[in-house]
Amino acid sequence: MSPIVLGIWLFAVGACVGSFLNVCIYRLPAGLSIVWPPSHCTKCLKPIAWYDNLPILSYFLLRGRCRRCGATYSVQYALVELMTGLLAVGFYVAYFVFQVRGTDSARWSVYLVHMALVAALIVSSLIDLKYKEIYTVVTNVGMVLGLAAGALFPALHGGANPVAAGGSVLPNWFGGGWLDGLIRAAAGLVVGGGMIWLTALGGRLAFRREAMGFGDVLLMGLIGSVLGPEAAVLTYFLAPFFGLIYGVWNLALHKDHELPYGPFLSMAAVIVMLTQSRLMNHFWPGLQSIWLSLSGGGL
Repeated sequence: MSPIVLGIWLFAVGACVGSFLNVCIYRLPAGLSIVWPPSHCTKCLKPIAWYDNLPILSYFLLRGRCRRCGATYSVQYALVELMTGLLAVGFYVAYFVFQVRGTDSARWSVYLVHMALVAALIVSSLIDLKYKEIYTVVTNVGMVLGLAAGALFPALHGGANPVAAGGSVLPNWFGGGWLDGLIRAAAGLVVGGGMIWLTALGGRLAFRREAMGFGDVLLMGLIGSVLGPEAAVLTYFLAPFFGLIYGVWNLALHKDHELPYGPFLSMAAVIVMLTQSRLMNHFWPGLQSIWLSLSGGGL
């Protein structure tokens, strides 16, 4: 398959996944099933025909309206589908064009697991932006799957046939197999969630009020379980830069001090996934030094 055809196919698949993510974003806060009933207009409740449910295209062909009752649809639907499709292509380019480490099978396993994480991040971020709440059904299931993925695909963060450059601060105690992968996933969960939990605790003690919700702790635990402890640290320190930009804009425009932090953790995680090799090559010596000082020994 030529690169252009593969890119078009990945974009189409990503857009279809984005269509399902729109269902999750709408139905989870409403307490509805994400699998039944099939897609329907929320105004007239009539089922949407397959030809009116084509990702991105149908929104513009119908001018953002229901064919039957004329109710308007949010542009969010098309934007989520477009974003998911573009990310599917972007991750492929990052992992198969600019990335040379790891076998093809290892890179495909990392690509698929990371795209699953991206899907969870999109759902969590958009719900958090609208309702200032992160749904545990996404994060908890995601963490379980993240631990399982770490065991099944040790290449996720430094095991057999590693894809990410720089290796891991954790040694291969069991030959780089499934047990080392599970340990790294668990370490990422604890490190990622633990850093946010400590930040929330410090904010509560300093400001005498809730500074960060527990949903953010779980979301960061999910990110760490999939990406490993090193990438979790990078995500933690990168997210505030995104949050600061939005926070200043939101404060100036709406005088709103409350900041949904999930989207910025998600954006930072995506950046880390796309550029992890370069970031790890740059920060790896520092992470090694920190680990050596904490552990008191060699790797």
